[in-house]
Amino acid sequence: MKLSHAQISFNASGTPVADTFTDVYFCDARGCEETDYVFVEQNNLLARWSEFKQSQPNMPFVIGETGFGTGLNFFQTCHHYKRMLEEGYSLPRLYYLSTEKFPVTPADIQQALLHYPHLLPFIEALLPQYPMPLVGCHRMQLLNGQITLDLWLGDIHDILPQWQSPQIETHASGLIDAWYLDGFAPSKNPDMWNDALFAQLARLTKPQGTLATFTAAGDVRRSLNAAGFSTKKAKGFGKKREMLSATLTELHTRESTINAHTLPYYHRAAQHTKHRPLARVKILGGGIASGCLAYLLTRQGIQVEVHCADSDIAQGASGNDLGGFYPQLNAQASHASQIHASSFVYAKRFYDQLIAQGAQFEHDWCGVFLVGFNDKVNARQHALRDAQVWPESLIRGISSAEAQAIAGVDMPYEGLLIEHGGWISPPQLVKSLLTLAIETGLCQIKTQSTLTPDQISVFTQSPAHAVIYATGASSPQLPIPPLPYRVVRGQVESAGVIPQTQALKTVLCHKGYFTPAVHGYHAMGSTYVKEDTRCDYRESEAEQNLAMHQQSLQQCAWMQEMQLPQTGRAAVRCSTPDHLPLVGALPDITQQLNDYAHLYQAKPAYTYPRAQNIAQQYILTGLGSRGLTTAPLMAEILVSQLLGQPLPVSRTIADALCPNRFLIRDGIRRLDYLARFKGNTAKE
Repeated sequence: MKLSHAQISFNASGTPVADTFTDVYFCDARGCEETDYVFVEQNNLLARWSEFKQSQPNMPFVIGETGFGTGLNFFQTCHHYKRMLEEGYSLPRLYYLSTEKFPVTPADIQQALLHYPHLLPFIEALLPQYPMPLVGCHRMQLLNGQITLDLWLGDIHDILPQWQSPQIETHASGLIDAWYLDGFAPSKNPDMWNDALFAQLARLTKPQGTLATFTAAGDVRRSLNAAGFSTKKAKGFGKKREMLSATLTELHTRESTINAHTLPYYHRAAQHTKHRPLARVKILGGGIASGCLAYLLTRQGIQVEVHCADSDIAQGASGNDLGGFYPQLNAQASHASQIHASSFVYAKRFYDQLIAQGAQFEHDWCGVFLVGFNDKVNARQHALRDAQVWPESLIRGISSAEAQAIAGVDMPYEGLLIEHGGWISPPQLVKSLLTLAIETGLCQIKTQSTLTPDQISVFTQSPAHAVIYATGASSPQLPIPPLPYRVVRGQVESAGVIPQTQALKTVLCHKGYFTPAVHGYHAMGSTYVKEDTRCDYRESEAEQNLAMHQQSLQQCAWMQEMQLPQTGRAAVRCSTPDHLPLVGALPDITQQLNDYAHLYQAKPAYTYPRAQNIAQQYILTGLGSRGLTTAPLMAEILVSQLLGQPLPVSRTIADALCPNRFLIRDGIRRLDYLARFKGNTAKE
């Protein structure tokens, strides 16, 4: 899951050269002119932008790029987009999807683009968001969200098959309006320029979508023609004699590729289309999922009503005073680990942007130390280190001496450090998110409010309306189709500070977690009591919490001095059998059980009908005890689906989050879904 950075040298003209490919990233001192001529002009972008909002109202314009490199193409595109906005043009939102196998370091980006001072504002806006070398999609935003960059790190032949066309009408609708077919020359990088690439370009391109590339190689032209593009040659830039541009005209040639990448039982229909824009959303729930959804939807111009059943927001699991912020990672890049890694990186960027906007919530990016407190845990942690799956900037091993220096207290244990983690005040975060949503003039909060099935039915009679259930621990009581939930009670203590713990500087995690002192106490948690939905404070669980911490940190004399806490808070978390959230449209269980009754026969996936869902009703729940880490990205996924925009995760990850995934798995295994899950209680 981790990647190596690009190895770059600079020639006498200051132009960056990729040592691996012995090729330049762009033309000496004329990089922006090259981008303008080859990509902007040959794709006719400026004219298309000015007309797009009239011909494709409510939809984003999407550029795809093969090879982000130094980001020159992206930054120059941003420059033209901003200039047109300043000239008064009404432009669509711009999505820029780019791939990169060898990400360039921020320092090399800055050096490579020194000669282009007009790009500096965009470089300065992007680099604070620039990702660590972690495989997957990294979503970043510029110009107050008008431009979204999805930088997909990894091998392009792994990445493009994972891109999904917004399911607005048919899979043939496509995703990309214009391609920058970049990357190093075919002679220098033959692994990229093959038939698999051209098939994916055709699958993902919208009808009449365009493509431009600096090369005019005969093999490239013939492969594009074979994939369904009509190509034409143009004069090349600078000393180059010719280049190619192309338009997708032959749609039938991509049918087999589309079928191979179609899983109709995970169909994610968009609520927002060019003919039927989404206008209003009602969100049920008052926790962090609701806050993230309201914030993201209002940023897209959607009116939102948040209906919270309690007397105030953040009264459930999001009501704990302090919560640890860190991902749960394993030595293998399982779906769960990938989701946690991507969620954590996205959430940190998301929270930093909130803070930059003036959001006020207590937090401290003080790091999280995962304590190697016994032989079994040490073995597991060493396996994670040895596997070298994750970048060290995400998680790294540290010695006991390093741990003590970082923690600030006696810490005779080695372990793992997540240096970008820390703690957050969940209720303050939720209130900040909703405050920002309210400030747009598009959000209303209704406390002590719920919606009846009849009210939901009336509201969703309009195709411009949708309802989202972000109901956390109350999800099992919803009058909706049966989904598998697990509810778990957890009690967190407010443990008084003693002189020995005053100096603690980082969050400690073992079987539980222990935060630095905030307002005179440490958050010490947490118990896990399955299928208990009561929230009374219990001294017996306070004893369990203290005993757990003292047992896990036996060699820390200061922990043995801690007294039994007298105050704390209990809440109920909602999870699922596979510990992954439920994100997407509510499935029509009855219809899907009929449509997918024979999945065990293993017919080609595309031969099955598209998943039938409950019209205009969606769900985001099952965040468990990691809502601070996962809620922002899960909300971004759902909002992107609703609005027919590119998803910020791979197809595989999106499928792993679909609310109907248990039904599909049971169909493949010939199990009785209703018998197992009708009571909303998982039996696995």
